[in-house]
Amino acid sequence: MLRSGSRDVRLLRAALQLAAATICLLPAALAPTGGQTTARAAQTGPFRNAVAGTRYVGSKVCGACHPQIYASYNKTGMGRSIVAGEDKSLLERLPAPFNLFDSDTGQFFEVFRKEGMLYQSQYAVDRDGKEVFRQTWALAFAVGAGENGFGFIVQRDGHLFEAPLTYYTQSRTWGLSPGYELRNYGFTRPILAQCIGCHSGRPQPVPAFAGVYRDPPFAEMAVGCENCHGPGELHVSERQTGRRPAGAFDSSIVNPSRLPGWLADNICMKCHQGGDVRVLQPGKQEQDFRPGTRLDTVESIFKVPLNSDSPLQSVLVEHYFGMRLSKCYRASAGKLSCMTCHNPHAELSGLEAVEYYRAKCLSCHRPEGCKLPVAERVKKSSANDCPSCHMPKRTVTTITHAALTDHSIAARPGELYPEEAFSSHAAGATGLLHLTSAPGESPSSIPQVTLLRAYLDLIRDGHKEFTSRKNELLDKLALSAPGDPMVLAALGRRAASDHTREGLRAGIRHLAGAVRAGSTAPEDFLLLGELYGRDDRHVDAIRVLEKGREANPYFVEFYEAVAVQQMALGKYGDALQVIRKGLSLFPGDNTLRLLEKKVGSATLDDTTSK
Repeated sequence: MLRSGSRDVRLLRAALQLAAATICLLPAALAPTGGQTTARAAQTGPFRNAVAGTRYVGSKVCGACHPQIYASYNKTGMGRSIVAGEDKSLLERLPAPFNLFDSDTGQFFEVFRKEGMLYQSQYAVDRDGKEVFRQTWALAFAVGAGENGFGFIVQRDGHLFEAPLTYYTQSRTWGLSPGYELRNYGFTRPILAQCIGCHSGRPQPVPAFAGVYRDPPFAEMAVGCENCHGPGELHVSERQTGRRPAGAFDSSIVNPSRLPGWLADNICMKCHQGGDVRVLQPGKQEQDFRPGTRLDTVESIFKVPLNSDSPLQSVLVEHYFGMRLSKCYRASAGKLSCMTCHNPHAELSGLEAVEYYRAKCLSCHRPEGCKLPVAERVKKSSANDCPSCHMPKRTVTTITHAALTDHSIAARPGELYPEEAFSSHAAGATGLLHLTSAPGESPSSIPQVTLLRAYLDLIRDGHKEFTSRKNELLDKLALSAPGDPMVLAALGRRAASDHTREGLRAGIRHLAGAVRAGSTAPEDFLLLGELYGRDDRHVDAIRVLEKGREANPYFVEFYEAVAVQQMALGKYGDALQVIRKGLSLFPGDNTLRLLEKKVGSATLDDTTSK
């Protein structure tokens, strides 16, 4: 089950980021001179388009008045972050057909072309080579600009799912999608709003439902102008009517280059900062963020402090945090920002990129500051560029066939992380680095329910060291927010975990309360159904699981769970009906197939005994 902020979500977000990543902070640290690139004056006063209710107009409207910027931006990775599956330029780049056998599941996967589209299939064969099942889906969308690869999305009845095979550019081959080597989801892994929000212009998810989208699922396909500048309705309206800015700056549209560096970085941080856990603030959705405002008002990003022996890969997919750890950032008193070195409107390559980023480095550093002889530098990189030594590409250990630029800008190989990376800089007694907090902000500003969500997800991902903090906070929230669905669900999980009759009954009471209070989390319905089953209340289990299945018809876990409870009541016919319905939607699910065999065996045994 995918959870907001969970390891599964981070893997999916990382997978999409690896496919789309082309914007990487590339300055290098030589010997600082104390100089700093002159920044444009920070814009003061509110941006009028940052308020809720201002409508989006789409990048094409922006391009009508800014054709050169628009044309240049469309060639960048962000401008090509997602395309329709039938895009001819993409189809011509990808080799097909391709076949792959997954020994863990005993299933085959293939990619092929048909009538101007790419398709992926999942199938299995018996010992005689006869197909047991096959499901085939058109690849509705391709995610990524191709620097690391292309991921794919299938669309079924308003739901979006990740395709099981990804094309990896570096190895020039197809392989299992990131995270699938841990568990092969087939076509059942939902595309969450928290993930796709960074790889499309304006996704249209249905709030509170995982993987469900309005039609069309994307109001704008690729990351566009308004993702960084905010909604354009007010700006376009004033320009079309001939109204000019009244003051020293144009407050009708966000210009990130005129923001204070930290606030401008919030725009980049939304998608280029992974963290160990990301938590939406109470009542907020991903789409609520507006450039020019604080990201933390919508979503908090936390990181577990590093250890002295943490590997270099610890800060990959965390460009902002890596930059903050660099001597460049710390020596600039925070004036260094993403935009110091990046022009998001253009994408450079080859010698042009080398010269551009070298000039950025030398705006603060003298050439003679590098102590490595030129001959040695040329051995490292024939172009003698700074990033090859100070910002190398590093392999992402959790994602195969991929590498990302290290943004910590180390002066020399093996350089230790600074004090800011460790627990001494955690936010108060939280034990966490609060990456979206404003400089100098008090940790008391973190809503308690937000912090609880962070602890819950971290503990589920193996960080048991936060258990005592979670329990202490949960006890407080049980008194201050007793009706909160998340608090009730957390109380239910804790109670059930002691494996006593009293704990079981308390777990049922709290989780039932969470469902009554409006929880839409599939895992709450599933656990409540499981607890009812443990208490031999199978009818109640089926009732709550069917309610969850009705709201989440494309979550295979509900079909599995309902069938188990039906079998516990001896209702094998009803169980078989649910299993076959599930297999019609998820023919590759091995658990359902095993349950089907058990039902058959139980029915046969029952007939024989009679």
